[in-house]
Amino acid sequence: MIIFGKNKSMHPKRFLGSLVSLIFCFSFQSFSQDTTWVQTFTFDSITTRRANFTFPSELNDQRFEKVLMYYKLKCSPLTTWDQFNCGEWDYLTYTRVFDHTGNFDSVRVDSVRYLHNYSSSSPFDYEPWGYTYKNSVEVLQHERFAEPLTEHSLNQTSTTTAFYPFDLNQRGGKYQMLVTASELTSAGISAGAIQSLSLYVSDLTGGGELLNPIIRIKGTTETVLSNLHFDGFTTVYDLNRDTSTGNELQLGENEFFFYQPFSWNGSDNLIVEFSFDHSIGASNQIEFETEDFTANLAVNLGTRNGVLTFDETNHALLEMSDLDMGDDLTIGLWVKGGGNTGSNTSLLEAYDTLNQRVINIHMPWSNGRIYWDCGEGSGYDRIDADMSSAGIDDEWHHWTFVKSQSTGEMFIYRDGELWHSGSDKTKSVGYLHRFVIGANRNLGNSWKGKIDDFQVFSAALDSSTISDWYRRSLNSSHPNWADLRVAYSFDNLALAVDLGPNNYHLMPSSRGMFDFTENPLSGVDTDIRRMKISFGTGSVSSSSNDVVRWKDAQIEPEVLFEFETVDRHFEITDAFACAPRGAETKTDINGNIISELDYSTSESVTNEQITFFENPYEIIYDVEIARYITPYGIQFDLGPNGFYWIYDVTDYQDYLRDVVDLAAHNTQELLDLSFAFIEGIPPRDVHKREPIWSDFRSYGFTAMAEDNVLQEKKVFLSDSSSGFKIKTRMSGHGQVGNAACCEWVSNDHSIKVDGVTRFEWDIYEEEDCGNNPLTGQGGTWPYAREGWCPGDKVKEYEFELTPYVSPGDSVALDYVINDVPAFDPGQGGGNYRAAYDLISYSEPNFQNDAAIAEILNPSNYEYYRKWNPTCSNPRVVLRNTGAQALTSCTIQCWITYGDNINYEWTGNLGFMEEEIVEIPVSSDAWWTDLDQNMTFTAYVRNVNGVFGNDDYQQNSVNTSKFEAPERIDGPFFVWFTTNNKANENYYELFDGSGNLIFERDQLQNNFQYRDTFDLEPGCYSIVLSDRDDDGLSFWYSSQVEGETAGAFRLRKVGGSYIEIFPGDFGSYHRFDFSVGFELGIDEIPNLNEIKVFPNPVLNELTVEIEGKIEGSAYIEILDLSGRILRSDSMNASDSFAEYITDVSDFRKGSYVVKIYTDNGMSTSKFVKY
Repeated sequence: MIIFGKNKSMHPKRFLGSLVSLIFCFSFQSFSQDTTWVQTFTFDSITTRRANFTFPSELNDQRFEKVLMYYKLKCSPLTTWDQFNCGEWDYLTYTRVFDHTGNFDSVRVDSVRYLHNYSSSSPFDYEPWGYTYKNSVEVLQHERFAEPLTEHSLNQTSTTTAFYPFDLNQRGGKYQMLVTASELTSAGISAGAIQSLSLYVSDLTGGGELLNPIIRIKGTTETVLSNLHFDGFTTVYDLNRDTSTGNELQLGENEFFFYQPFSWNGSDNLIVEFSFDHSIGASNQIEFETEDFTANLAVNLGTRNGVLTFDETNHALLEMSDLDMGDDLTIGLWVKGGGNTGSNTSLLEAYDTLNQRVINIHMPWSNGRIYWDCGEGSGYDRIDADMSSAGIDDEWHHWTFVKSQSTGEMFIYRDGELWHSGSDKTKSVGYLHRFVIGANRNLGNSWKGKIDDFQVFSAALDSSTISDWYRRSLNSSHPNWADLRVAYSFDNLALAVDLGPNNYHLMPSSRGMFDFTENPLSGVDTDIRRMKISFGTGSVSSSSNDVVRWKDAQIEPEVLFEFETVDRHFEITDAFACAPRGAETKTDINGNIISELDYSTSESVTNEQITFFENPYEIIYDVEIARYITPYGIQFDLGPNGFYWIYDVTDYQDYLRDVVDLAAHNTQELLDLSFAFIEGIPPRDVHKREPIWSDFRSYGFTAMAEDNVLQEKKVFLSDSSSGFKIKTRMSGHGQVGNAACCEWVSNDHSIKVDGVTRFEWDIYEEEDCGNNPLTGQGGTWPYAREGWCPGDKVKEYEFELTPYVSPGDSVALDYVINDVPAFDPGQGGGNYRAAYDLISYSEPNFQNDAAIAEILNPSNYEYYRKWNPTCSNPRVVLRNTGAQALTSCTIQCWITYGDNINYEWTGNLGFMEEEIVEIPVSSDAWWTDLDQNMTFTAYVRNVNGVFGNDDYQQNSVNTSKFEAPERIDGPFFVWFTTNNKANENYYELFDGSGNLIFERDQLQNNFQYRDTFDLEPGCYSIVLSDRDDDGLSFWYSSQVEGETAGAFRLRKVGGSYIEIFPGDFGSYHRFDFSVGFELGIDEIPNLNEIKVFPNPVLNELTVEIEGKIEGSAYIEILDLSGRILRSDSMNASDSFAEYITDVSDFRKGSYVVKIYTDNGMSTSKFVKY
């Protein structure tokens, strides 16, 4: 909805510098201002925060003295942000115009055809997978010369064979068998040294070589084996059986003579472990005799166990890409974090071709919570839970993440049991473009730790399947085998081999990410027979000797992905493992490389650039015209009619034409946003606004300090403009480093012009947060921040560039900020939201001109309510709007025209500089309002000694409605109860001219002060201040600092309370009152006077009522049949109420207005045309 209209009087709900027609005793022209109001968002725009609004076309041809934006917020249960009427948190909000240029562009995206382990180096020479290249390293083994022993065979029946315990089809393995004490005793073995054991070979293929075997033995009281044991073993054998030493295995019995005996205690059962590890595939195979039965006496891991490691610098990319994952998903894996507590991490993330998240697991985020995200489109479904006690770091746990679109459920399982779940999660998984492990899609939020047994299913696995299979080796008997997308065990090879039918590769970002030292977590086979075995005992005289042997390791492969352009993205079209060009090395036992021999490669690829263009888009500039920080909203209210702020957006008027794509605020509060186009001649005409570096955006403190952003830039100035201004809007954010930068840290800002520092400023709100009229917010509202306060506008800082430049020339502009403190480098992680605009203007339109820019008091503009109502000396903002320096003028003020104050001001203000001017009032009788309209007027004349009016009269006069302060007659006393931090507080009593009459400071804690006053007639103010900006009772000070609550009250002697000060007032609370007289007329009339305008009306109707209102008024608008069309509360004070409504949807005709107050009912009529 958009409403616009014109009037020639002050809009009743607006604080404007509207002009009134005045006739003085000297020659003085009558003048007025036309103002066009344009309504955009209203309180009915509950969730709409971006929309197109059509501004009146006649604005395009008009000239405006200024353009103001009225930003009104209201707390309401209708808001959708959270459960509070006003949003809980202090959020950045922006008022933005999206400037549609009508021009279109497309983003060109370049990439490379080949990546090998994330490198694009070219040319890339390689040898395809299947190569035999290896590195060799010397290792220490042990041998003891065999001597005759007494052999003890177990009573075993053996007609079966197996490849374990040394299955040379694999690159390693671990086998354990249990031998009971009774079996040992029956075999004739007594307590003491066991010197050897024998295995029986039934078949040899290709010879009996056995490399890197290890035998370990431990005693145990267990009677069955259900899983592998890892601790308590004694290593007794580690010697190669190879042809070079002539001790390779033979058919039949093969003795393994221990290099150190195992001492059996005569009562324990024994666990005997056989393992081997060689990354080079064997060319032979050995088969061993086994017992004929299984009896839970043996377990076997028939592979070299491996895991994939991440150290925060690496990650991995799946070949599985560019496919529709359907509706449901399950991801399962073993996880062991390696130092992620307190960090923002992404264990994995998958995204679509629009770079939108499809799958994500934060494990954890810096708040210690795990987040499981899944779902297609611009949003995703999410469940999350606290995992601080669930093993973030240094513990292996199996995690399963399930998404079921059909049931709308998401689940997280931990070690096979349901751990967390959520419902109403109905998004499908959808299209997946890329899948990254160990980081997010931008390779940030890196995760540290190890993973194992990574599996992805395009199905929602049920709880029983998860529980049954999370410790088992995956195979085709899995009930969801058909839904398996990819699975990696990371075993055997330094290469992720897909266990499923799709054969998807995984590309690590670097070599060395495979770790084969971790104990296995799954895949242990318990349906295993024991080996046929015998032991040797007896005396051995020989001792163990150290021997050095070579251990070979296959050259670790890299994984190469080839990409092609498909539609508007890149797809992986080929993937394979290969050995990059390099050398085989030999390293001695001390770690010294003793030889390097280059190996040959048979294949090579040369990289090339590949390109696609994204969908064309319109070039739209995102122009910020104002910024606001929402109030802390818990237990906070902005009043029944809301609270408004006024922004001067004159410099952005060219963006407010025709159809305006406008965005503002968020949905924490209701928003009413309107614009006032005030016709007239500005001090200078706006020619152009342009960003100096870019439209508003975020900048990191480190990048700013190191000059990586906002660097010196040459800007070309228009030769048709005469004046230039830099307008800045900055707010610091983030709470990092010891000082919590950049929200809570004051930094120094400056701009160099052609290498010379010309402008320096500080945006830290040392006083304004505690002085905010929106007292009593939640949160830490009164404390100073860098460039902003909760519940307030973000200030703009403007710098006149004109003296330092020439039109048509260029100028080098460079932003500078102080360094990140060396003693607190973490501050560099903070950031600023910043806009730096260059505004070009015409030459000044006036030579000698001054304006009353604002009236601070007396005023009923609620933004100044901490000073109002008051009868203290009026304060106005005087601005020089002429090219000549303003050195003197007369400021004439009145309540009743004729009883004027003429204040002679002198000073020195340059063009567009301003100053707050206090007007002394010499007589309380001046406040008498014979005109009975409670209006203060200020008028500037006699500029720079020239008698009469200045060059432009329209900005010379400003008026404000005001209310009378309370009247106190007779003695009263201040009753002040201090809290336990009384040194923070003091109060002062001033007269109307600001003279200090009384002060109480240096207070005692938890003490009662009673000060009695019986004052002469006049105007007075009592100001209670707090040096820590936290009032007398503030929740944060109570909870964090242990501050107790105080109280401050005014009470008539022998009578009732006059005023009770709020406890949560920030920096100060001011109470103004009069003694012996009352501002305005002596008595408010009992009969209320209604004004309805414009009448007749087309769109926006304004209704005012003056009289005895007493803060409450209710309005009804009826048609002539008596049907109520509108009913609402009015914005009311003691003597005035207002109501503004849109009647554009009313039919033509006459209507009745009824207003109900405590003084009765008043009526009026208006006509709709």
